[in-house]
Amino acid sequence: MDIIDMIHNSTFELWGYQLTDWYRNLFTVRWWFIIGSIAIAYAIWWKYVNKRYLTQILLFGSFIAVFRLIMDDAGSSAALWSYSVKPLPFGQALFLNDLTIVPLGFMLVYQYCRSWKKFFLWTVIVEAGYSFLLLPVLVKFDILRLYNWQYYYTFFIMIIVAIVMRAILLTILKIEQKHEFGYSNNSLTPTMQPAMKPLDEENKNRKN
Repeated sequence: MDIIDMIHNSTFELWGYQLTDWYRNLFTVRWWFIIGSIAIAYAIWWKYVNKRYLTQILLFGSFIAVFRLIMDDAGSSAALWSYSVKPLPFGQALFLNDLTIVPLGFMLVYQYCRSWKKFFLWTVIVEAGYSFLLLPVLVKFDILRLYNWQYYYTFFIMIIVAIVMRAILLTILKIEQKHEFGYSNNSLTPTMQPAMKPLDEENKNRKN
């Protein structure tokens, strides 16, 4: 048996443990706390998000979510932290942190903060609430377990990530504006500008 087969067998055995633990926590108070938090977060976000710029805001949120997924996978793989309760049996607690609380919060910050100064200020405030309020609550209720990690690590990392992602998105938007041709300002739908005259009009010109 080579090392790949050993890893596969260990992964298969680990999956059995994870599935058993997930069934044990299914429909418990902690499980419903996660589900309720996800539902409330999306409801609040949908109420206040500017639907006119939904694509742009979702793109920024996607940048944050992708980094959070990578960060969570790397941290869990390196045994820096683990989740005791998950909405789904596979992966990490994706929907609570990576796909809900963190990206939704930063999307609203991106929407309401037009200047860099205001964006930085509210990024610090929102991330402080997440790192020093929400994470300790998750640890207290044994939803999240930290082993070789500190709250302020997440705080500083996510501030840097939010700033970098905003800079990337603004750069993308500037490039898009420079190459904008035949498109409306608020939509990706091309304006209706036929490249040639209609057949009826051409026939009239020929008769004349």
